[in-house]
Amino acid sequence: MTDAASWPARQAVPVLRQSVVQASALLRSWSRDPGIVVQSIVFPVFLLLMFQLVLGKTVTSMGGGDSIFGNTGLVALVGALFGTLATAISLIHERDTGLLARMWTLPVPRPGFLVGRLLAEAVRTGIATVVLFAVAIPLGFRFEQGIAAGIGAVLVAMVFAVGIAVPVIAMATVASGRQAVQQLNGFFLLLLFFNGGFAPVSEYPGWLQPVVRYQPMTPAIDTVRGLTEGGPVAEPLAITVLWTVGLIIVFGPVAFRGYRHAAERR
Repeated sequence: MTDAASWPARQAVPVLRQSVVQASALLRSWSRDPGIVVQSIVFPVFLLLMFQLVLGKTVTSMGGGDSIFGNTGLVALVGALFGTLATAISLIHERDTGLLARMWTLPVPRPGFLVGRLLAEAVRTGIATVVLFAVAIPLGFRFEQGIAAGIGAVLVAMVFAVGIAVPVIAMATVASGRQAVQQLNGFFLLLLFFNGGFAPVSEYPGWLQPVVRYQPMTPAIDTVRGLTEGGPVAEPLAITVLWTVGLIIVFGPVAFRGYRHAAERR
């Protein structure tokens, strides 16, 4: 029988390492979930083809530049939005089955669970955006500002995804069922149709233009367009970062408390 005194001392697990392990496990799990794969990759690809083949020439004729750049940026963010909803429903399933509670008992830093989930959301969006860019190239999409700027465009979508994921996780952990999270579909559809990628901001009614111009998607779309087609980058990028930081500051504490409550209540 082994003497307890001879057991090696337990070492603390760094938050970063635990977050990476958590993110890797989530990504492997999500890759086997048809709902998340469809919402993250298949649906955005279908949406891009529909927008570009049906509305592409009309949007280009409005004078806002080649529509493929705006549509690609728009749809990359749409994939982040609806993919986050799918992963939120997966989170509710983990809560209801007790998986969160079992994970919560592990001797690892608990902030790593939430940080790992946000890291996984960013990586999921990055992979989906790369796939979308590959599909957009035969439709006329190009990295006219260089490959480095194109990588920056992917990072913009990943930053946007982190900002959106925080309030969605907060809602998923406090909601009593999937229906509450699914109601976000309606809000996301409003963001989808009222932004600067679907049509130039100048084409919206005057009273609506400030809302369209400064809602979270439009600055991110403008940044992706600037890094690929060309155009202003600094101002829309700054607004995108401000949106992301603001959402984390406002909803981050709610998400962490909700996550802890969801894990401890079973």
